[in-house]
Amino acid sequence: MRVFITGIDGFVGRHLAARLSASGKAISGSCLRGDFPVEGAERVVPCDVRDGERIKRLIEEARPDAVVHLAGQTSVAESFRQPAATFAINAGGALNVLQACHAAGVGQVILVTSCEVYGNPDPAAGPIPEAAPLAPISPYGASKATQDILGGQWWRGSGLPVVRVRAFPHAGPGQDARFLFPSVARRIALAEEDRGSEIIRVGNVDVTRDLLDVRDVTEAYEILIEKGIAGDVFNLCSGVGRSLRSALEALCGQSRRPLRLETDAGRVRKTDFDWMVGDPRRLADATGWGPRRAWEETMRDLLAEWRERIASGAMELQGEDR
Repeated sequence: MRVFITGIDGFVGRHLAARLSASGKAISGSCLRGDFPVEGAERVVPCDVRDGERIKRLIEEARPDAVVHLAGQTSVAESFRQPAATFAINAGGALNVLQACHAAGVGQVILVTSCEVYGNPDPAAGPIPEAAPLAPISPYGASKATQDILGGQWWRGSGLPVVRVRAFPHAGPGQDARFLFPSVARRIALAEEDRGSEIIRVGNVDVTRDLLDVRDVTEAYEILIEKGIAGDVFNLCSGVGRSLRSALEALCGQSRRPLRLETDAGRVRKTDFDWMVGDPRRLADATGWGPRRAWEETMRDLLAEWRERIASGAMELQGEDR
C-alpha cells in the first residue's frame, strides 16, 4: 500500500511515517521545507498546501492508495494573531488536498481536524459525541470546522472516500516546545542542568482535557487506513478527563530537582474553555481501537527526550504557546 502524508515532517507526521513504514507500507509526503529526512519515508517533497496546482501534481505523481492530511497551522494562539493565514492554510489547504485526491482517484483520505470544532461544551451533557454541534470559539477552531465540513461535502457530493477525524489533544516525544507539555519538559531538563528556574510559569491549568499519547493516535490512523472506512466522522479521544494540572504534575514529579508550577496571567487565554472530553465509542465500535499507553509513560518518554537534547547541546525548540 502506498500512503502520502501532508505535513510529514511534523510531530504526528514523523511518528505516522515511521509506524506505517514499519508495517510494510510505502511512504511519501510533503512539507514546507522539502527534502527533509523523515524516518520511513521514501520521498519527501516541498509543498505549501495553499498551492493547489502543486499539491495536485505531487499526489498524481505519488499515485497513493491513501492520503493522510496533517499539514496545517496548529496553534490556537497564532490563529488569533493571523486569522486569515490560518484559514488559508487549514481550510484552503484542505480544499486543495481534497480536490487533488478526487482528481487522482485516491481510494482513502484521512482528514484530520480537531476537537476545537466543538467550542466550549457543557460538561453536564457528558462526553462529546460526533453529533454535537460545531461551535468553535477561536479562528483555529473555525478553520478546522470548515475543513471538517468540506470533508463531509466531498464525500456526500462527489463520493470521495473521506474519513474525518476530530483529534483531541495529544503529546509525546518529538513535539514542538511551542506546546504545553514539551515546553514544561524542556524547562525541567534545563533546571536539572542548573540552566533554568525552579519556577515553571504556565497559563490556566485548572481545566480538564482528554489527553492521548501520539503513538496511540498514529495507531488509530493506521487502523482507519487499513479498514478503508469512508464517509464517517470519528472522535479520536479516550473518554477520560484529566486536569492539566494533574497531567503536568505527572511530568514534574519525575524531575530530579524540586520544581513548582505558578500561574502567569499573561499566559491565560481569554477564550479558553474549562472542559473538553470526547465520547470514543463510535471509533471503538468501528475499529476496536482504544488508547493503550498510560499518561505517565508519555510524560516519562517526553522528558527523557528533552534531557537528551539538553545534555547533548541539540537545538532547543523555543516557544511557550499552549
